[in-house]
Formats: sequence, structure tokens, C-alpha cells
Amino acid sequence: MKSNPIPFNSVPKVEVLIADFPATKALFFDMDGTLFNTESLHAEALFKMSKKYGIIPPHPPEVIYSLMVGKADHLLFEILKDWEGVPGHLTVESFVKEKNEHILEILKSTPLDSYFSPSVQGLLKELKEHGFYIALVTSSERLVTDELLKITGLDGYFHLILTRDDCPFHKPDPWPYVKAREISGFAHHEILIFEDSQVGIESAIKSGHNVIKVEWY
Repeated sequence: MKSNPIPFNSVPKVEVLIADFPATKALFFDMDGTLFNTESLHAEALFKMSKKYGIIPPHPPEVIYSLMVGKADHLLFEILKDWEGVPGHLTVESFVKEKNEHILEILKSTPLDSYFSPSVQGLLKELKEHGFYIALVTSSERLVTDELLKITGLDGYFHLILTRDDCPFHKPDPWPYVKAREISGFAHHEILIFEDSQVGIESAIKSGHNVIKVEWY
């Protein structure tokens, strides 16, 4: 097992992965920032909520974006719940629900090619044809995950999908990837994880698997 993630600035071909990680039989993918360049859509949803309620963030947008990347919504709520203007009635459950409603609306008017590379679908297609086990492990909720997979045509590629709704503990905790390994039945050295954010990479490394740092978006 390599202790440090290996950066990939372009979507690899299957033969490259096989050459670099010959023992690999299963590949686990993060979603936002890895399969899709959707981190900015999550930020846009948050900014829409801030405008609606008159919330005044204590940081400029670029800092808020960096705080958001890779974090599950309940962790994001812990960051913003004390910001000026956050209404008292807003709970973590209502925050997540409303933020996801905004994301689904944003997706309707956002061109697909602005957040999804056909090369990613090409890689998944190759992996499926070669008989690899493919899992999706995301901190997003099931509702948004299913919609994104449907819109992009990726809903038929995964043997396993674990969302925030399926996990009692979330990235950077290793639980989601440990659970995915247990369900898949593969050994540590047979699994390769694709992650983009520091939060996700920390989770992946702690779970004891080989990790690729996604930089293609």
C-alpha cells in the first residue's frame, strides 16, 4: 500500500491503472470533484440560501468554497450555524433538505459539459468491460446522487453506491470506505480509491487502501 496518494491530472486509461496497480480488482470513486466537477454547484446552492435568509458569511466566497470542499452537509452546517443572520428555525435536517432542493434546480439549468467529462464515463465503461468491481462512495445525499447519475447516464455502472444517508460516520472518518470494502469482499491491496479533496483523501488513506488524487477537474 502506498502511504501517499498519487496525483492524476487527466483521466487514465485502464491499462495505465493495471500497470501501476496490478493487484487491483475493485475501484471506489468519490463523486463531487471526482466523477463530477460539482463542488461549485454546492457552493452556489449555499450562496442562494445565504441571500434568501440574509446570512452574512464571515469569510469571502473563495474561503467559504475551500471550507466546503469534500465535507458532508451536516459538517458544513456546523461551520455556518453561528454565522450572522442564520435563522433560529434552521436545523441541520432543514438545511440539508433546502440546499439539495437548490442543487436540483441548479442542475436543470446547468450545461452537462460544464461539470462532467466524457472521459470519466469512458473510464467507467472500460472498467466495466474488463470486469472490475466499481463502487461509488459519496458524502452527498441519496436524492442528489441518484439525480446526478441519472442525468449523466452513469446510473448503470456501479455495483455499490454508499451515500451520506447510508453512513453513520462520514469523511474524513474512514468508515465509508471500510464499509464499502466489507460489502465488496475484496482485500485492502485489491482496492484503489479515487478522491479529490483533502477530507476524502484522509478518509481513503485511513481506510488502508491505495489512493489516487484526482486533479483532472
